[in-house]
Amino acid sequence: MKWFTAFVAVLLLVFPMQRAAASDQKPQAAMNDIVQVRVWSVHATNKSNEMDDRLGRVSKHLRNLNFKGFELLRKDSAAIAVKGAKKFAVAGDRTVRVSVLSQNEKRARVRVQVSSGKGTLLDTTVSIRRNGFFIVAGPRYKGGILVLPIFARY
Repeated sequence: MKWFTAFVAVLLLVFPMQRAAASDQKPQAAMNDIVQVRVWSVHATNKSNEMDDRLGRVSKHLRNLNFKGFELLRKDSAAIAVKGAKKFAVAGDRTVRVSVLSQNEKRARVRVQVSSGKGTLLDTTVSIRRNGFFIVAGPRYKGGILVLPIFARY
């Protein structure tokens, strides 16, 4: 009887672990094909000297621009599969279309298209370091410019 109880105990321990291991593998594989993309809209101006506290680690990079004040207007995010795309509405009646072209363990290749009612303002492909970001700056907006930090997390 002790042998049977020990055998059942071992079975109960082994099978749940195998199921957990198998279920852990599937989401990991699926997760590798997804890039979490965040697009922030930031208003840069010389009318103010204030740095919005919500800008966090991005603020030190914004200080390199030729502006004194920075305000976070909105944050948008989406999970985008490799070969997929998502369009984000940003300030100033503009849109940003982000396409994830490819990714590897170090970088994601991303195509960024910024458009307005007048047409395409920017169409470029960049390579973003894993869990990093890059900044698109330049479209005029309310006496300053619109700055778009774009993050790729995976």
